Amino acid sequence: MKLHPRVAVIAAAALFCLGAARTEAAGAAPGRPAGRLELFFEALDGQGWQLFFLADTVKRRLPAADLKVYPLVAKNADGSFSARRGEAELAESIRLAMLSQYYPGKILSYLSARSMSPAADGWRDAAVFAGINPDELERRAAADGQAALAAAGAVAARAGATATLLLLDGKPYEGSQRLLPLYEAVNAALPPERRAPPPAGYKPRPKVPPPGFWVVLSSGAKKNEALVGAFDRYFEGIKPSVLDYDSAERAGKFPRLDYAPAYIIAATPDARARLEKELQAGIFKEADGYLVYEDRQGRGFYASRAVKENTLELFVMSECPFGVSAENAVLAAEKDGLLPPGLKLEIHFIGDAKKSTSSVAGSGWEFSSLHGEPEWRENARQLFISGRFPDKFKAYLLERNKDIKSPDWEKAAKAVGIDAAAVTAGSGEAADMLAEDFAKTSALGITSSPTFVLGGREVMMGLGELAKTPGYEKLPAPGQTGAGCNK
Repeated sequence: MKLHPRVAVIAAAALFCLGAARTEAAGAAPGRPAGRLELFFEALDGQGWQLFFLADTVKRRLPAADLKVYPLVAKNADGSFSARRGEAELAESIRLAMLSQYYPGKILSYLSARSMSPAADGWRDAAVFAGINPDELERRAAADGQAALAAAGAVAARAGATATLLLLDGKPYEGSQRLLPLYEAVNAALPPERRAPPPAGYKPRPKVPPPGFWVVLSSGAKKNEALVGAFDRYFEGIKPSVLDYDSAERAGKFPRLDYAPAYIIAATPDARARLEKELQAGIFKEADGYLVYEDRQGRGFYASRAVKENTLELFVMSECPFGVSAENAVLAAEKDGLLPPGLKLEIHFIGDAKKSTSSVAGSGWEFSSLHGEPEWRENARQLFISGRFPDKFKAYLLERNKDIKSPDWEKAAKAVGIDAAAVTAGSGEAADMLAEDFAKTSALGITSSPTFVLGGREVMMGLGELAKTPGYEKLPAPGQTGAGCNK
């Protein structure tokens, strides 16, 4: 069982009708009916979709309740709009804005159908299911979509929604992200005469108090709400205390953390029983009476690793297009003087190695890499070249990256003055270097290409994250979104 499940759908958040959006501000107001749910989320946000499924199910059970769904998009300085996950997310938000304006009673049907039609053009099937002509929807979106997004943004601003947010009668819902707790909260908010009665003879079970829960964050890292929601599925009502890694409180309570962000549970007998499978799978570390989950999905901090002053480590797979793009961007920025002066760049590789009775180039290693044997062989060559021909390694890397899939690596070597025969003769040494490099990468828990580690401790995935770091703002924008290839 995975601790951090995400909703795997390619669908979009719906927008309430334009006319209503111009007049209705989120929040409680005299005379409004109780039991109003308002959900703000991004179109491809897994946590937002999970909340939609819960809220929509509650609405179906409680006809007296109401549910409105709004998209979250960003407004740029020039007045245009953008979505964090790119054009597909923005286009879906525009379509739904127009759908909401002309067909406000069909939004929930559309969203339910869209969640089951994840293909890029699945919105057309969802529209037909909801009784909407998709061609008409597309025409209206092209003509008036921007105005509808502006109205939606105004509603989100009045609600204070900058990230996924579920309101109940104008106030943030802070209960468990489970069906029954949300149902009970909405039912209790309804007037007594409109509430659904409990089943005859039903007596709720006593709730077990959740264990202590702490989240330790490093500088620049944010609490992962989806991950907190995953813990809530194990321990209903659990709420974390958030500590800064540099705080005295953290140092006193958790002095031996290896990594942050860390999600820490008190190792009570009940917690150990509920997390038995995860403990057996090694998902948690156990120390000093606590169960520690290290969130390595974004920015982080290797707390126990030695500092490497003015060093940027880049962990890649040599045939990963994201990794190649990151290498080229960093080398171009270095050439143009856009990186901190004197910065040392190290290239490391992601993969697996184990001793074997069979021999790879006489080394006795068995390797595996995401993109197959050509990739790990190229990894080994690059390590050998960086050690034997350090003054020519970067030139080789840039030349090789022009056609990284080509088996003719010797062409790139000769182009920059490297003795290809010497590289071939050193294949056994290169294999040993690769096994050692893979082991170091695995010890750090790095599985995504590209991953950057700055100064030996600050870790971030993807070129876009590095570009947010002081001193690296002038890096060329990544040509592709996302972190990259994952082991």
